[in-house]
Parts: sequence; structure tokens; C-alpha cells
Amino acid sequence: TESVKALATQLGRFALVFCCDENFDFQAMGRIFVGLCQVGAWGVFDEFNRLDERILSAVSQQIQSIQLGLRRAYESSSSPSVSGGGEVTEIELLDHKVRLNLDTGIFITMNPGYAGRSNLPDNLKKLFRSFAMTKPDRDLIAQVMLYSQGFRQAELLASKVVPLFNLCAEQLSQQPHYDFGLRALKSVLVSAGNLKRDRLLQPPSSTDSTSVDEQELVIQSIRETVVPKLVAQDIDLLSSLLEDVFPGIEYRAASIDRLREAILEVCQQRNWVAGSRWMDKVVQLYQIQAIHHGLMMVGASGSGKTSAWQVLLAALERVEGIEGVSYVIDPKSVSKDDLYGTLDATTREWRDGLFTHLLRKIIDNVRGESARRHWIIFDGDVDPEWVENLNSVLDDNRLLTLPNGERLALPPNVRVMFEVETLRYATLATVSRCGMVWFSDDTVGADMAMERYLRTLRTEALGDEGDEGVTTTGAAQLLASASAAADGGVDSSSSSPAMSPAMQVQILAASVLERHFAHDGLVERSLEYASRGLDHIMEFTRARALGTL
Repeated sequence: TESVKALATQLGRFALVFCCDENFDFQAMGRIFVGLCQVGAWGVFDEFNRLDERILSAVSQQIQSIQLGLRRAYESSSSPSVSGGGEVTEIELLDHKVRLNLDTGIFITMNPGYAGRSNLPDNLKKLFRSFAMTKPDRDLIAQVMLYSQGFRQAELLASKVVPLFNLCAEQLSQQPHYDFGLRALKSVLVSAGNLKRDRLLQPPSSTDSTSVDEQELVIQSIRETVVPKLVAQDIDLLSSLLEDVFPGIEYRAASIDRLREAILEVCQQRNWVAGSRWMDKVVQLYQIQAIHHGLMMVGASGSGKTSAWQVLLAALERVEGIEGVSYVIDPKSVSKDDLYGTLDATTREWRDGLFTHLLRKIIDNVRGESARRHWIIFDGDVDPEWVENLNSVLDDNRLLTLPNGERLALPPNVRVMFEVETLRYATLATVSRCGMVWFSDDTVGADMAMERYLRTLRTEALGDEGDEGVTTTGAAQLLASASAAADGGVDSSSSSPAMSPAMQVQILAASVLERHFAHDGLVERSLEYASRGLDHIMEFTRARALGTL
């Protein structure tokens, strides 16, 4: 796709990228072809073999009509008997006569081995010249990118970064969410360029040479881009690889003290416990979302993924003063048509789906959406059945192409996020397009969850006073019994006189329960026993057990 776009740029042609899926029917493709022929643009049909096989056979007839029209036009223009003006070439598409611009071009790209792909029929194959894309020259690409980013030592840095990525692919463990391909390399180089420009805005340091300074920037970019997706056992291995490839160069972390303070303030306000590992993941999420507009948070349920993006969104609002808005979608609870929209086969009327409606609302900017930060979170399993439609949204095109011919551009203030337990079923095409943040099982410990519960019990009312759970009279009786059970731990007279009896019960209950939630207390020992000594119908996790408790 990028090669076709680059060729179009060099030749001065207008290239339009369309991400195909099985919702594109014969008429939808025909309407796109009509527009391309009249404008004289290049149509780049990405993932072309995702179209239904019946549609592919019919589309071949339309493409053949376009090619025959182009051939007639070139033959007539090269004929000496034809006058200088030439004749207007017309072809028939969708039962209409269409004027054919001679600059029209049709290109298709596809990944043959992926799930949900069709085989191209023979009558379509013969209409195209096949190109097998071989392994790209990463050294040359890295050099050009670094030079364009302003690095003076581009050749030296490229000769180190490219072998480092090859070593990572060979020596690090095999994980479904790992990708050390060209897109990952490009992300590191783009991030290094951003750091380079930020460093130029700072006062120059007399101790650092240009070579050392630029190597530090590349190391910082690698650490901030690659480390977030690594599992625990691979982090030390990456550090040793960096020391071998960049000997004597130390990693200097970016200063984001103000953001850390805001994160701690939000955690305190929401009674969350900011553990060191979880804090690192929130900071990594901030760094990744600054580079990628599509990112995935991978980890088991209860590992702190939801709380991480919620706290970061609120903290960024405090630091930057830009309102943050989140939209959570469970993609497995709705059909693909309800998610992206449907095109009526009879009336050709388009109906927006859930994601399409959100994106269109942000683009229309009726209520000042452009001044806000929008995060669209897909909370559910990622599989090719629905996520492949977002390929052109997640890559550099940033476009959602619809079967009715519309192309919705993703605004710069929008991030598309995925909360997923595993990427076992996702294709490399999707994984390589997204930034990754890995949440291990020990990111949020059981002690953090228990401490948060006690904090919430002491500060937030569990229910309204009018509910049948706790009445005012019942609360007074519970207060007396809880005071007796507290063994002198909390004096009820110390509570605020304005505090409701139910709230006083919660505070006393928290003091009673605290010793059971402590280290090596009843709850922790029960979790340990349940995880080792009992059989469970469902997969046992400490987070799920604490949630039911």
C-alpha cells in the first residue's frame, strides 16, 4: 500500500485507499469505480481478497470494462489518423455511460494466508500484474527516516537499531502481541524524532557531544516504545541487548513529574492505590498514546487496564486542561453490522453503526468535539471477524472506508484503544498497526484491591439512606453492635456529628475488617488456599475471587 502511494506521489497522481470487507457488494464497488474513472484517480483496494468470492467474479467484469476502455483510448490517441484533440472515451458501468479519464489506475493489495480471505478467481487474476513484496531494506529506510528527522549520525544509528530489532525478534520470547517488524521500527524512529525536537527546545549542554546525545535519544525512544509490551522476563534481556549495541550510553528517562503528581491526585480522589508497577504502566500508556493513535492494553482481567486509562484520561485533563471523553464498546455483544453500519441492498441507503456514529459525531464537531480528547475503547476479544475493518483506521491512512463510498478521517484528537486478554486470534496485520502495553498478573496485587476496598468503605456511601438495605433505625443498631465488635479500635464519638449513621457503620466495619485484609490475614490465606487446594468450575483468579467477596 505504501509503495503504491509513494509511486502516485512521484507521478503526481491522486491515490485513494479503500479498505475492503465482505459488506462491499457489486454495486458499492461499481460506484467507487465510477468515481475513479471520472476523476482519474488511482484506487488502492487494501485487503481486496476480503471481498466475497461471488462479488470478486462480478467485479472482474467491471475492471475489464475499465481496462478495455483505457486500451481503446491509448490506441486511438497513438493513431496518426486521430486529430490532436482525440475522442472522449466512454465505458458502461452500472448500466450508465461513464466518461473515462486516462489517468485512472486500479491497484489491489492482499495478505493471502490470513483467515477470512477469499481466493481470487482466474478471470480476475489475469487482469492484474502480480508483485510479490519481498523483505524491505530496513537499513536504508532507517537511514532516510533518521536523516529526515534531523539526526546527523543517521548511518551509525541505523546500523545499530536495525540489528537490535533483529536480535529482539530472535532472542526474546515468542508472544502473540510481539512485533518487531517495519512498523515497530518506524514507531521507534518517529518517537526518536519527537524527542530530538523536544531536546532542541532545551538549553544546550556543553558536556554531551552530538553523537552521544543522539544515541541517548534513540535508547530513550526504544525503552519508551518497546519496553511497555514486554513480559517481565524479557525486560532484562532487552537491557543487556541495549548495553551490547550501545556500549557506554545510559538511558535518561523523560521528566514527567507533573503528570505523575496528577495521577496520584486522581488516585487519591477515587480511592485507588497507586502501586509502583501499575504507575509504570500508566506512564507507559501515556507515552504510547502520544506515538500511536491505535493501541492495545493486553493482560488478564483484573490487571488494572481499565483503571489505567481512566486515571490517565483524568490526569491529562488536569495537566493540559483539555476535557477527556471516553466511549466504551463491547464489540462481541453486537453484530458487525451494528458496529460499523449497513447498506440497504434495495434502497442503497446507509445506516451508521455504533462506531461509525461516534466517529461521525466527533468529525461533525457540532458541540465542540474538536476541543476535547476522545478515547474510543473496545473492551472485548480481538479477532479478524470485526477488527480487520479498522486496518485502514489504525495505520497511517487514518481512514474508515464505508461501502457507500464515504471515507471518514480519524481526527488527531481521537485514540482507538483495545482492552483484550490475549491476541492469540488476532492477525499480524492488526498487531503491527497498534502500540502495545502489557499488563502482567502482578501489576495489581490483591493487597492493592483490598486496600482500595477499605478506603472506599470509609469514604463512600454504599447506598442511599432510603434504600431497604440500611434504614436509619437499623443503622443505629448496627452502629452499636459494630462498636462493641471493634474491640476499642475506633471510638464512635470521634465520628463527625453530621455523618449519617450508615456511614458511621461503614467506618466501623472497615476498622473491624482491616485486620482480616492485612498481610497474611484471613482473606489472603483464604485466597492462597482456594488457588491451590480446591477445584473450580471456572478458571480461578484472585481478582475474580476478590470481586465476588
